[in-house]
Amino acid sequence: MDQDGPLVEFLQNILKIFGFYEGNIDGIFGNTTKRAVINFQNAFGLNPDGIVGRNTWNALMPYINGGLGFIVPTNINYSYSILQININSLKTLYPFLEISSSGKSVLGNDIPVIKIGNGEKEVFYSAAIHANEWITSPLLMQFLADYCYTYVNNLNIYGYSARQLYDNTTIYIMPMINPDGVNLVTGEIRPNSSLYTNTELIANNYPNIPFPNGWKANIRGVDLKNFQPFVTL
Repeated sequence: MDQDGPLVEFLQNILKIFGFYEGNIDGIFGNTTKRAVINFQNAFGLNPDGIVGRNTWNALMPYINGGLGFIVPTNINYSYSILQININSLKTLYPFLEISSSGKSVLGNDIPVIKIGNGEKEVFYSAAIHANEWITSPLLMQFLADYCYTYVNNLNIYGYSARQLYDNTTIYIMPMINPDGVNLVTGEIRPNSSLYTNTELIANNYPNIPFPNGWKANIRGVDLKNFQPFVTL
């Protein structure tokens, strides 16, 4: 982890939950965050270098994969990288989930599809077609996490038996249709990058729309809503 942004927010959020970090969740890997990483490394017998490398990340993963009920962070900027972590975490906890890709974005990011259920009735949900509506992605992923939990534990979800819903319905979830645009809005694409500069040039044609917070399109400036025939979240 060598740059600021949503992944640092994700790290700060985890460390805060476990009591290692007391600062603001701001996505800046400063001295306070580094000290928190060192404290975590010391507690887990790791080399206390303050660098979140493979060993440190592996030590964090059991907690990311459901530790203290932590799965989907809903209080930070939710980028494509965090989505991928959450998908892998849910697949680890719930192997019955089927993960596939519907294709790739302009920047080569897989656009994931998650299948749950075995019923004849089929339902499709999608989120984050508009980049600045990225909040729909963690909302949909949290729904999936809740559904999986209630299914495994034979509970109800929103008043319905999760087991019965699973047997009667097949749900397909496309949680982030526009990963490149979401990465721009959430800060995973950094302001000093050529990608950021190129999209800013496009945005200059629309001076009344704030940039990057108001950006809806994909990384080429195309509004994917015009090509989406499904009901979306």
